[in-house]
Amino acid sequence: MWVVLSLISAFLLGFYDIFKKQTVVNNAIIPVLFYSTLISGLMFVPFVLLSQFKPFIFEGDFMSKLFIEPLTARQHLLIMGKTALILCSWMFSYSAMKHLPITVVGPVNQLRPAISVILLFLIFQEKLTWLQWTGVVLAIVSFYLMNRSGKLEGIHFKSNKWVYMLLGSAILVALSGVYDKFLLSKESISPATIQAWYTIYDFLMMAVLFFLIWLPKRKEQPFEWRWGIVAMAVFVTVADVIYLTGLKQEAAVVVLIPLILYGVRLVVSFVYGIFGFKEQNIRSKIIPLLMVLAALVCLCLKA
Repeated sequence: MWVVLSLISAFLLGFYDIFKKQTVVNNAIIPVLFYSTLISGLMFVPFVLLSQFKPFIFEGDFMSKLFIEPLTARQHLLIMGKTALILCSWMFSYSAMKHLPITVVGPVNQLRPAISVILLFLIFQEKLTWLQWTGVVLAIVSFYLMNRSGKLEGIHFKSNKWVYMLLGSAILVALSGVYDKFLLSKESISPATIQAWYTIYDFLMMAVLFFLIWLPKRKEQPFEWRWGIVAMAVFVTVADVIYLTGLKQEAAVVVLIPLILYGVRLVVSFVYGIFGFKEQNIRSKIIPLLMVLAALVCLCLKA
């Protein structure tokens, strides 16, 4: 069952990447994020209110998973920290997506598991298996090959600020993954509760940026409404709930979920980049793509 749900989540995230590319090209990023987070937040407000005033609605195995638990002030602050982390990541990621081909963004984005493993090794001195080291090496080599491919399109990784933003986003998302595990296991907060308050705080933080930074300069950074913003909000919210719920399962499932999510998401966005966006130099990107997929297998199915 979880394999099926993970596949659904992965396809949603793949199309989320596609809609993200469509909505940010020649468009202001802050209002795109503002309206997207507004829609995501509105999706959870009814669950927060019903959990507070009509908790009996959430009786039963399925409905209980949607119950939004009461939190302490400390736990609210912890979720705000996660929100700030992801929001910074999104600002970097959306800026990079606006200026880079999705066939470059996709493979670089999916280096996140390798970055997570490296962070665990450097910060927590966690011992890595030979399979994990193999995955890290494959990820590094694939990044080097992607750099060579990017030069064919005038994208020089060493001097391109958008590539650095993309890497910064990947590092922040990797840190967020460790943070999620802490919230779920150490703080024992349910996936639905984390997602509900995260989306609400996400909107509130974006509202500050929207009114204080973008609105006064809206003539310099014009915004065009696109219906892909709605699709983005719905797809990423549903996918995140499935992902967070998966983290609560036994180890075997937790190992498979990241592999499915990252791999299928990468393939979906890459294929659409070829046929939908008509991006170029695809042959030179195939080998790095396959190496990223191989690295995912090594990192997720660690020995």
